[in-house]
Amino acid sequence: MKLKTEKAARYLMRKFDKNCLFCRIVKGEEPSKKVLETEKFLVIYNKYPIAPVHLLVLDRVHNEKKDTISGAASPYWDEMFKAVYKAIKEFGLDRTGYKLVNNGAGYNHFEHEHLHILGGTRGEPGGKT
Repeated sequence: MKLKTEKAARYLMRKFDKNCLFCRIVKGEEPSKKVLETEKFLVIYNKYPIAPVHLLVLDRVHNEKKDTISGAASPYWDEMFKAVYKAIKEFGLDRTGYKLVNNGAGYNHFEHEHLHILGGTRGEPGGKT
């Protein structure tokens, strides 16, 4: 287990942007309500939810969308979706339904890569897409 902790610590030391809200949340410098943590990702409640369940899956380091979406941070998405799946299972959204949202190119407010998990409603969470 110690090796895993050391590995996680090395990962966290890779990139941190003191001007990034999500980096400060991950580091514990900004308040958040944690749902679960993995070695590389943190899942929190969205401070401004648009659905009964609105979670954010945050990278523990500052990987920007341009790097993750291009594949430069590979195998990034495999690791992120492991955290997404854990959160979906924990909230029972695998049985009731959910939506994953990845904003980009003008729709995202933060370059720090993250995913939204929306659910907890009979209608389509967050509105129709």
